[in-house]
Amino acid sequence: MEKIKITPLQIFALMLLFQLGTALVVNLGLEANKDEWLAILFGLVIGLLLYAAYALLYLLFPNMLPTEYFKLLLGKYLGTLLGIVYMVFFLNKATRDLMDGGLLVISSTLRETPLFIINLLMMITVAYTLHRGLEVLARSALIFMAIIIMIGMLSLLLIGFARIVDINRLLPVLGEGIGPLLHSVPRKNYQFPFAEAIAFNMLLPFLNDSKKGVKAGFWALLFAGLILSLTVATIISVLGVDIAERSMFPLLTTIGKASISDFIQRPDIFVVMTLIVGVFFKISIYFYAAVIGISNIFNIPHQKLIYPMTLIILVSTTMITRSYSEHLMKGSKMLYLVDPIFYIVLPFIILIAALLYKLISLLRGRTGSGGGASVGTSGGAGNTGGAGTGNSGAGGSGTGAGAEAGSGTGCEIAGAGASTRGAGGGAG
Repeated sequence: MEKIKITPLQIFALMLLFQLGTALVVNLGLEANKDEWLAILFGLVIGLLLYAAYALLYLLFPNMLPTEYFKLLLGKYLGTLLGIVYMVFFLNKATRDLMDGGLLVISSTLRETPLFIINLLMMITVAYTLHRGLEVLARSALIFMAIIIMIGMLSLLLIGFARIVDINRLLPVLGEGIGPLLHSVPRKNYQFPFAEAIAFNMLLPFLNDSKKGVKAGFWALLFAGLILSLTVATIISVLGVDIAERSMFPLLTTIGKASISDFIQRPDIFVVMTLIVGVFFKISIYFYAAVIGISNIFNIPHQKLIYPMTLIILVSTTMITRSYSEHLMKGSKMLYLVDPIFYIVLPFIILIAALLYKLISLLRGRTGSGGGASVGTSGGAGNTGGAGTGNSGAGGSGTGAGAEAGSGTGCEIAGAGASTRGAGGGAG
């Protein structure tokens, strides 16, 4: 494992940018209709509970990567297999996020540029940053977090001054009942993006303060959930449910309507900047989690894996999908068919195994300490018996020798041996 440390504030910035990433601009459908902003808040609650389970796993094994305690809990072969499966999952997620970023850039600005060239430039940047180390990525996150927050505040001001917000489009709240929420939350809202925080279990062992780092993760998830809910509410209040549902990138469309006379035009560049930054950090986290995991499993320096795995991701983008609509459709199916296995089923199996492992270790520790106390009592009895043998004068000198030897820094056996010799002299 790399000999590096990151601070709680840096993990907060990394997780916030990771959570916002593609979730701000990618349209996976408004399954809860105008109550989608409320569905995100419900998903946030479930996501916080899942993160608590992930954090507990980390706190049980604070100095071990998941690929290490998988083998400890499940055995060498099964644990190694599970680790490889998770690393492939992380690589797949990085590939899909790269496609999201590339397709948005093409549709919004660089329409004549080949998708592969845009993906190549992004992956070269990611690979170079990670080759310099996780600390470089963490420091960069602090800078870009401030930039994204300023862009968000400026975008809200533009939308407000443009007077294009209609709150009535959000009313009535729960007008169709709770049914749409019950349909939307289990299918996507708790998973995208909140449950994706499981990737940070590969980064948390590098924290310099575990407790504060875990708290920073909770705050990052909460802050990201509130931002996403506010963003969706703004999109619906500007575009309405029908247009937002059909739009490929609804936030891009929303910001594009915020032009103010001839003074401010084409503010949609803010959305493109936000997505590029968010996609960069989301790909980086997934990619680094996969690289450091494979490095740990096969005992290969992670720097030697970065560029070959970069090539694997780039090749995968050419085969993963033929169109953006197909890309979204496959992503939606994965959210409720495949991803829950990696977000819920497997983590809870590992968590139960970890709790059982710690309980058995605790019981064995108590049994061992009890056995040690019994041996000590027996030794004391032997010393007493030796001291009582022989005449009073010689026995007394023997006892004194035993006590003197036992009170030193040596072991008790030396004292017992001296006492026995003294007792023998008394008997003679």
